[in-house]
Amino acid sequence: NPALVYEPKFDGIRALVSLEPATGQPRVRLWSRNGNDKTSQFPEVVKGLREFALRLKAPVLLDGEVVALDARGEPGGFQQLQGRMHLKGERDIAREATAQRAAFIAFDILRDGGEDLRPLILTHRRARLERIFGASGSAEVRHGEYAAGDGRRLYARAMEQGWEGLVAKRADSRYES
Repeated sequence: NPALVYEPKFDGIRALVSLEPATGQPRVRLWSRNGNDKTSQFPEVVKGLREFALRLKAPVLLDGEVVALDARGEPGGFQQLQGRMHLKGERDIAREATAQRAAFIAFDILRDGGEDLRPLILTHRRARLERIFGASGSAEVRHGEYAAGDGRRLYARAMEQGWEGLVAKRADSRYES
């Protein structure tokens, strides 16, 4: 269906990420869709986001998912993140970050500099997201893939790799907060 875009649905924590580039130490905030600050709970993800933010020209607001990584560096199951969800102590968080690596996978961009991108259609926001990422990205910070029109190959990969599934979105949809 040409009106649809298909994306992987990973078994993670939905998160908004605010990146403000600055020389030296960019500002990074990561919070859950319920508004809970998760910045301190995923130090390896925040480190990757800071490195990514050094390449940005303007602040951005990204929507995506924090996922556990398996031994191959691929997104794993939610249960692998559960041990990290409610930790508060720095030492406990550092121990779990070493034991169970995590990554942020961006699938949408809501703000680029001073521009609110939510009124743009999904395919235009995706193009913007890919332009901002370019060829960059890291093990801890990635942008998600998608298939426009025909999701069968992506579906086959979802089955093969054990993803939670696929999300189908209207290609012309605007972002609703």
